[in-house]
Amino acid sequence: MHDSALKPSLGMLDVVAITVSAVTPASSVFVIAPFAIAQAGSGAVLAFVLAAVLALMFAWCYAELGRAHSSAGGEYVYAKRVFGGLAGYATFVTVLVSLLFIPPVLATGAATYLNSALGTAFDTQAVALAIVAGSYALGILNIRLNAWVTGVFLLCEMAAVLVIVALGLGNVSQPLSVLITPQHMDHGLLSAAPWALVFASIGTALFAYNGFGAAVVLAEDMKDGGRSTHRAVLWSLALVVAIELVPICALLLGAPSLEAMLASSDPIGYLLNAHGNPMLSRLVSAGIFLSVFNAIIAIVIQSGRVIFSSGRDQLWTPTLNRLFTRIHPRWDSPWLATLLLAIPSAALSFSSNLEEMTSFTVLLLLMVYLAVALCALFSRVLRSDREHPYRMPLWPLPALLAVVGAGYLLLSGLLAAPLRDILIILVLLAVSVMLYSTYGKFSPAFQKL
Repeated sequence: MHDSALKPSLGMLDVVAITVSAVTPASSVFVIAPFAIAQAGSGAVLAFVLAAVLALMFAWCYAELGRAHSSAGGEYVYAKRVFGGLAGYATFVTVLVSLLFIPPVLATGAATYLNSALGTAFDTQAVALAIVAGSYALGILNIRLNAWVTGVFLLCEMAAVLVIVALGLGNVSQPLSVLITPQHMDHGLLSAAPWALVFASIGTALFAYNGFGAAVVLAEDMKDGGRSTHRAVLWSLALVVAIELVPICALLLGAPSLEAMLASSDPIGYLLNAHGNPMLSRLVSAGIFLSVFNAIIAIVIQSGRVIFSSGRDQLWTPTLNRLFTRIHPRWDSPWLATLLLAIPSAALSFSSNLEEMTSFTVLLLLMVYLAVALCALFSRVLRSDREHPYRMPLWPLPALLAVVGAGYLLLSGLLAAPLRDILIILVLLAVSVMLYSTYGKFSPAFQKL
């Protein structure tokens, strides 16, 4: 058992700490939120509010599925059990690629803050590479140690967020109406932002919240056997929304000039320069950098669990299945599974276009959310043989809203996406069919899953 089973050692609070760290609300505020502000201006607040409502629908889906189909495999296990093997493989490949892209996306955005904290001019790609490599090195260690590390780093990023909240709310310069009246810069002039821009930003806001559902992949690491998985998911989302939405509101309310902030490529830096001082800016930048490092460690831990589960379920060749289910005798971690994505993820650090990587990652995440929502909508019907200890309120309405929301955002994203992104997604689906046809159909463990 020691060589092929995870060691239950986490309480619910440990899982919440790791999950919230993976979401890294501070880096979402500092790295992802500026994209939403650039898209929708002050309408970014409403985009984050609407995304939070949609995220709650997804959280209920994850919570119910996490209890009914408890597994370190998470989303692909749900898809396989509810819709069959091909759906399971397609979901697995999509999740795998999203886990590949998220670390370099976050790491690339963190380089600016490291240079701001230290007053240096390190190369962005070199910094991103170092962050990704260091995160994978820490990710293979004992999960209890990593829970402690991520908890400490989480406190550091909360301090950075609180600085923004204090500066914004302590120097309110804009009326409260700015939060509910979308405005943006149009050809250098401040004007009303079309609601289409707000809706278009919901996908970006959802990406900022993304990760709350990852608590389900730590179910097998929990001392209670995963019985509190649903609470871990819902508490993680509640904390993430509060930690992100409050500072974004404070950011806009504290802007001395709304026009100047919306025109700035660095709205956070604008607020710090307006109300803070150079030393405070450096300390906040250091907190942001640590938050990104923290997030990638947590994501690496989760990706290791998903790949471990895929080896146990025999989604690969016999040799790879044995390697991915090997547990380190000292660290009690699926270390080879954890390291699978290290090299390709590090290689993506050399991509210089953060915005393109972000938009493509959003498409992948929306595909995963759509799969989860569909599973939650049909799990009780198609898998009535499985007990559902936690049942979302008002089912099937939340699951249906999640399907509609994810479907709308995915369709909108695909229509606006470059042809290259669409072709990559088609290739991923083709790879799913190929893998299922060559391995999945003949895997006893996968078929019995």
